Amino acid sequence: MPRLTGPLAGVAVTMARFKSLTRIPIILYYGDKIPTQPGADPGLDNWRVRLAMAKLWVDAVNRHGGDARLVHLPDVGVRGNTHFPFSDLNNLQVADLMQAFLSRRKGSTKESSQ
Repeated sequence: MPRLTGPLAGVAVTMARFKSLTRIPIILYYGDKIPTQPGADPGLDNWRVRLAMAKLWVDAVNRHGGDARLVHLPDVGVRGNTHFPFSDLNNLQVADLMQAFLSRRKGSTKESSQ
């Protein structure tokens, strides 16, 4: 994916290694202030492209039977986060979201159901 500092590309791994990601629930959190269009700030453009790549990665994991989710915090009403959401002032809100995710999936790893 093109960005100001050069293209962002995935890293190839074996299918067996990739499939190991499908055996555990995965959640990714992204904070706000991430632009949706390319811009002149390399740092912000980097986050724009990483968020787009993360969406593709989550889709790929799920296509192979995984349970991956991406939460863009502003989309669920949580604002004011950097790329360190658990050290931000609203870290309890983010922790509550993660706790709910983990509680819904307790014991749902593919290994625990075999």
